[in-house]
Amino acid sequence: MKHRTQPTRALRFARHQQGLTLIEIVVVLTLVGALMLAAVPSLRAVFEVDLRTASRELAATLRYVYEEAAVQNVSMRVAYDLDHRSWWVEGADSDVRIFANRDEKEAFLEFQEQKALSDAQLKEQMDNRRSAQPTLQDLTSSLLGDDADPSALSGIMGGLMGGGNIFGGGAAGRYEVNQFSPMNDSRGMFRKRELPSGTRFFGVWTPEAEDVVRPMDEFEVEAMLREEPEDQKWRMAYTHIFPGGYMEDTVVYLSDDEGQSITSLVVDPLIGRVRVVRDEADVPDLRARERD
Repeated sequence: MKHRTQPTRALRFARHQQGLTLIEIVVVLTLVGALMLAAVPSLRAVFEVDLRTASRELAATLRYVYEEAAVQNVSMRVAYDLDHRSWWVEGADSDVRIFANRDEKEAFLEFQEQKALSDAQLKEQMDNRRSAQPTLQDLTSSLLGDDADPSALSGIMGGLMGGGNIFGGGAAGRYEVNQFSPMNDSRGMFRKRELPSGTRFFGVWTPEAEDVVRPMDEFEVEAMLREEPEDQKWRMAYTHIFPGGYMEDTVVYLSDDEGQSITSLVVDPLIGRVRVVRDEADVPDLRARERD
């Protein structure tokens, strides 16, 4: 009687070496697909939670700044860094100027450019006039002799002018625009914060922009980085808040990385209310509002 244990082991080893059969591969792929389908809703739910969290935090910041601007009597703004997915609060050092629309902003910027040009021309004329005037040493030499000390004439002129300096330098007219700087609050609502992972700014609208300001795509970023360092500007947007109880018209759009799920934060400018809309809200019709 022959022993069959050895052939059976050899047959099993041969089957093992042949790998999985087509049916086994199909079964494995089916199981993997089922697991992935089950995981997708879970991932989507995680992203939805992050989106809701970001919306709540940003809405709370806007409402808080609306109240603090009145309490501190300081004009403030919420700054949105669209490309780096972050935001923070800044305070102004003086009165703030905003514009009802893009045309008004461009007209004001053109005025600033013309005024800067006029100031530069005025300064040049004053410098030329000053350079054509005799120096204090020249006047001293002509009036008191070559060996005279200029301070002697300075004292005489000072006495005649009531202590003033006859050659006091004059400065051309300057137009100072208000400056904003981050509020000193490293742990509170004013600090710089980032959107949760998987969440981004889909865009921001204010009346100063003709259209919704969007983050730069990879091609725009690449083109921007090729410019000179002083000309490189990341995409920013702002919501201005005033002590008198007015918040600038704003719509902030948040979304997931793919832009499939969008949540909108719509500002009511007169009462500082922020509505959270689970969709891409329309931009307010300011002209219709003025007619009403």
